[in-house]
Amino acid sequence: MQSPYRKMPTNLARGDEIGYTLMPYKYDTPLAENLASNPDDSMLGYITTNPDTFERKFTYTESGTPVEAPNHWSLPLLKEFPMVEQKGPWILYACSPEDVSSAYNHLLVTGHALHIYNWDTWRVEGKKATVAVVTSYEIY
Repeated sequence: MQSPYRKMPTNLARGDEIGYTLMPYKYDTPLAENLASNPDDSMLGYITTNPDTFERKFTYTESGTPVEAPNHWSLPLLKEFPMVEQKGPWILYACSPEDVSSAYNHLLVTGHALHIYNWDTWRVEGKKATVAVVTSYEIY
């Protein structure tokens, strides 16, 4: 009989399997305005919440024009996080959390940096890559 204290670890997601990251945005500058003036190739779009109805929408840019995608795969994922109703908006990046740090830094005031401490990893049906949802970070 194998001892319960000698179980082998299981890797649920390797770093190279993380293809998307959802990152909260918390600045006074409106997100759309900031992203329009500071575009980044890895940024796929952003999620905002209507403060009156709590309805979320995913917006991406196509040829410089904002386009809403009300049934985007990222929207149900955020329902799994109870604090999301009060916080937002979120940016969806097509990269791992490690790469988000450098992509997000171009939105920050000069001299500030982002450090991501923790994220949850999720599998989304129909997506080959794992999604990371940032749950703890610091801007210093």
